[in-house]
Amino acid sequence: MYDLAVLGEGIVGCFAALRAAELGADVILIDERGVFGGASARAAGVFTVQLDTPRDAMLVAKSIELVKRYSKNSWIETGFLQIGREGALRESLEALTKCEIRYDVLDHREIMEKWPEFILDSSLKGIYTEQDLSVEPTILGRDLREALIGRGVRIYEGVGARRLLREGDELRSVKLSDSSTVAANYFVLAMGSWNRELLNSCNIELETFLLTCFAYRLDIGKSLNIPSFSDEYLHTYWRPWQNTLVGGRYDAEFTDKPDLSSAPPPLKSLKMSLKLLLKRLRTETEPRLVEHMRGPCSFTSDGLPVVGRIPGLDNAVIVDGLGGYGLMRGPALGYLATEALLRGPKTLDGFTDLSPSRVLKKHTYTR
Repeated sequence: MYDLAVLGEGIVGCFAALRAAELGADVILIDERGVFGGASARAAGVFTVQLDTPRDAMLVAKSIELVKRYSKNSWIETGFLQIGREGALRESLEALTKCEIRYDVLDHREIMEKWPEFILDSSLKGIYTEQDLSVEPTILGRDLREALIGRGVRIYEGVGARRLLREGDELRSVKLSDSSTVAANYFVLAMGSWNRELLNSCNIELETFLLTCFAYRLDIGKSLNIPSFSDEYLHTYWRPWQNTLVGGRYDAEFTDKPDLSSAPPPLKSLKMSLKLLLKRLRTETEPRLVEHMRGPCSFTSDGLPVVGRIPGLDNAVIVDGLGGYGLMRGPALGYLATEALLRGPKTLDGFTDLSPSRVLKKHTYTR
């Protein structure tokens, strides 16, 4: 029997397992797709503290610290520039100020003097934070795999979790797709868009909805010395990596099941992303599509993530509903989930509004 079974080998599961190993636990990490075989590898890879609430800003600051600690090859410190009209930037400014995170407010002239590639008019301003990262998810996944193995975590892949087996108010084991079972004292559910189906196996229904989010990698012919940036006026975001830009519009489609297909995104989405990029940035050559990504994202009706003990399952914690910010919130929330199990529920004192109880449709159990 393991001390902790972590179900899901994406960004949340990897950091949950790493934290447990740091605390001396015997850990197994389970996912049939392997480390970063699902949505995490398809994320755009922007890490920025410029979010709308102080808590989110602090979560991402912690995530940046953790990524730097466990990965040396997957990130570059580009900083981040949020472009928009003054009103659109207000919430980020308030959150950064409350968290005492250093930032600079730049007018359109200052931005274009610092980074001549940008095209701005006088109605636009920018917030710049220098610690933010451009992260390559596939490289991060490889680095995390090495870190997990180095800390003694058992990585169980090619076989997935299919059913949760419980006794009373505790999980005892998980049945896998090869009909074997894994028993543990504690469990972290970190399967993202697949959490719903797994919880249904023990008559717990999670009220989340799924979107398929799109992102693109564009070859622009040369490396640009610009920050990662979002454009709150044109509703786009991009990060530099070598001679490419990765990002797109805030663009997604509703779906009933997680979509990991290689099908191309809607042509209209790509065309509009290219058009809006060229309104904001000068490139010497026409951007060329070299990769498209479609990844499933889990959302809640109130837009907040789900973090905490699952009602009726005293030894299990779930992380879900991370929306389009899963990669940047995930490291900190994975750490938090493990600490809530192994160090006590007081770890979640500042996160009671994220409790899973608010997104449960039903909870029935027959002995």
